[in-house]
Amino acid sequence: MKGRTLIIVIIITFMVSAGCAEEHQLGLEVEPEQGGTVEGAGTYEHQVDVTVEAEPSEGYVFVGWKENEEMVSSERSYRFEIVEDKNLVALFEEEVDYKEVALYFGCSEAIETGDTGEYGYVRPFIIEIIDHEDPEKLLRVTMEKLIKGPDPDKEEFSAVVHDTVEILDLEINEDGVAAINLSAEMFGDQWPGGSLAGNVFIQSVTWTATQFPDVDEVMVLVEGQYWDDGHRIWDRPKTPGEKEEALPAEIEEWIDYSRDIWLAQAREYEGSLYLLATFGKQPSGGYNVEITDVIEETDQLTVAVKFTEPGEDEVVTQAITYPYDLKKIDPTELPVNFVAEGDFDYVPMLHSLDWLPPLVAGSEDIRILFPAPGDTVSRQFAVEGIELVFEGAIVYSLSDSAGNELDSGIATGHGYKWGHFTADLTVPEETESGEELLVELYSESPRDGSVENLVELDLVLE
Repeated sequence: MKGRTLIIVIIITFMVSAGCAEEHQLGLEVEPEQGGTVEGAGTYEHQVDVTVEAEPSEGYVFVGWKENEEMVSSERSYRFEIVEDKNLVALFEEEVDYKEVALYFGCSEAIETGDTGEYGYVRPFIIEIIDHEDPEKLLRVTMEKLIKGPDPDKEEFSAVVHDTVEILDLEINEDGVAAINLSAEMFGDQWPGGSLAGNVFIQSVTWTATQFPDVDEVMVLVEGQYWDDGHRIWDRPKTPGEKEEALPAEIEEWIDYSRDIWLAQAREYEGSLYLLATFGKQPSGGYNVEITDVIEETDQLTVAVKFTEPGEDEVVTQAITYPYDLKKIDPTELPVNFVAEGDFDYVPMLHSLDWLPPLVAGSEDIRILFPAPGDTVSRQFAVEGIELVFEGAIVYSLSDSAGNELDSGIATGHGYKWGHFTADLTVPEETESGEELLVELYSESPRDGSVENLVELDLVLE
């Protein structure tokens, strides 16, 4: 009797247990509501396998399943074991096409060397963006990417404008002219200044904007006014590759051989006065020079030049640069005086020379005009150059291939300006023709008398 009772109790217990099995609720949502449909919501027993399905609407794509703000699957058909109540959100987004566009950033090599390429001082960097049907929206997105600048690790590219600049307005008219109105940050504290920076910016914007079929020309404004960097005014629509007013070849050459030296100089040429300020060879980007003002006074023409160095935390291009600025004005009979602004209170100028001839050799503060290394010289010859050394004193010596000193002396320049100096040298009669000669020129440190700014010229006696 007891055995039968036990069996009945077990059966009843099993039946009761089965009737009270644990259940879980599964809720499904769609985001956005029009993005698609889902299946699989309902009540499920504990630890059963559940499959939910997502089907995107036309024009949408499925992104994934989200639970408690966390993505749990990217599969449209998601299978899992249910052990608790759940609420899943099926995420959809509009289906979009992507388009490749070119951002014409500054070419670091061209800016460094002056050797321009197919696009001038800029070069294209290809990215993908959403292909908007609205041409103005497409251009705005592209220009915003250009303003953002290249990735820091892309050292071959450089930004053309600071990333704080905003696009205030942008429109493309029926004639294919894109008018882009930028915020005042365009010429804020971060603008490097100088004619080169403006040239790079113009090339960058015109090449970038006119890659789209709806844009033939570009106008850039700043706060509704003509874009004006102090060297050129953007007062009419421009096209890519459009030649700015070409500089005379001699002025281009003058800039090229002057930019290696820290110097300000003025040169009258073909009815114009050219004001050139160069910052010399610098180890990176972030060094800038800008002619900020030209003031005609009663006794002189005062030219303000702003030299700036990069800040400690400033991200700069890791490439050798040669910053300079050039301004062309009407000629004047007044003497030109350059004054410093910015990080320096001094502007080196020339003394005893109207403008700088080509340099053939040199160190930081001693530069040689002639003879060039390898030249043949007579028994009496002169070494001419410019200097910016303590008290303007240049120590020189002449020796033969055996190291015997043949002549020596001290030449004097100016000391405070880039002063012109001449060292007259004589080769003794007993020295045979064809002998290899060495001229050494240097300055002495005012602190300890050590050799500074050493220049060596290997020459040959005729």
